[in-house]
Amino acid sequence: MSEVTFNRESLRLQLERARFERALEVCESMVAHRVLLTNSELARLNNILTGHQPTDDPWRQGPMSVTLRSGKQVQFSVMADPKVSLRDQLHHATEIAEAGKAPDGTEHAPEAVIDAAIAVYVNMVLSHYFQDANRRTAVLAAHYFLRRYGIPISGVAIHEMGLGDIRDAEQVELLRQTLRNMAKLK
Repeated sequence: MSEVTFNRESLRLQLERARFERALEVCESMVAHRVLLTNSELARLNNILTGHQPTDDPWRQGPMSVTLRSGKQVQFSVMADPKVSLRDQLHHATEIAEAGKAPDGTEHAPEAVIDAAIAVYVNMVLSHYFQDANRRTAVLAAHYFLRRYGIPISGVAIHEMGLGDIRDAEQVELLRQTLRNMAKLK
């Protein structure tokens, strides 16, 4: 019985990994073709991650309870309009990245880009906009911002980071330092 359970879990993880890699390819294509990251694009990426049909509605409609890796239970209340809230967060992250432009306007300051990626990641995880795969979708959004603004950090590496509870400011700072190290910033 435990062997069957192990095999199911192993298969589930393999499928999750394959879906993540496919969604990451789509994200990379979006960056390469200068496609803007919008709610619709994030919903599409989320549907790839969860294996749902492109026409399925992935947005969280009601309250939800999630168990963190630590075993802690977190409750999410009803959100008035997750699409509007996420749109505002994407706009805010873009403003952060764009505010860090070099004086000649040719490139973006890596610190500002990392701050934008962290802002969108943390907000998406803490707000839980989708029914499922919120952290993985947040990784793709962060990866998109990093790539779009010229910081070549692997989306797989971000996905595999062993983060704790990002409600803790120390964990967010650890994420920032890790991304800075990965980008080879001092």
